[in-house]
Amino acid sequence: MEIDFSNTSMSDVFPKIDKQATCHKVASFLKWTLPRMVLIAGKSLTDLRSPNYDGMPKAPASGNSNDARIVQKLYAQEVIKRTVEAIGKCDKECREILDMLYLQDYTDTMCYLDLGYSESTYSHSKKPKALLQFADVYLMEDLRVPTAES
Repeated sequence: MEIDFSNTSMSDVFPKIDKQATCHKVASFLKWTLPRMVLIAGKSLTDLRSPNYDGMPKAPASGNSNDARIVQKLYAQEVIKRTVEAIGKCDKECREILDMLYLQDYTDTMCYLDLGYSESTYSHSKKPKALLQFADVYLMEDLRVPTAES
């Protein structure tokens, strides 16, 4: 596939995003989805029961739930891996904020006090910057929310 960069604008490749909505979506992903993926990935494969055969005929199953669980676990592991990689790709300041909030379970207050920021600077500048950087480098799904067309 060839891309003709001479006829491509920056806005074609990188559409404008709704920063507030993107920050909300990333924070929701990191606060709710990531812990769920950790929980799912933490289950041992031995928890998956092998089918019990008692010799009696059974109606055919509509799907193999064991296969679905394995796929879920593998997907959850990949989400965790890609999340950690994305945090690692952020600059030092953003990496510290994301690590504290979502990997070490700090509160916002603990985070800005530990890093030496005022609440205002942290809430209006530092944390949004970290969330937006994460959105730019996370590759499993696009967490960026495009601006509404006028």
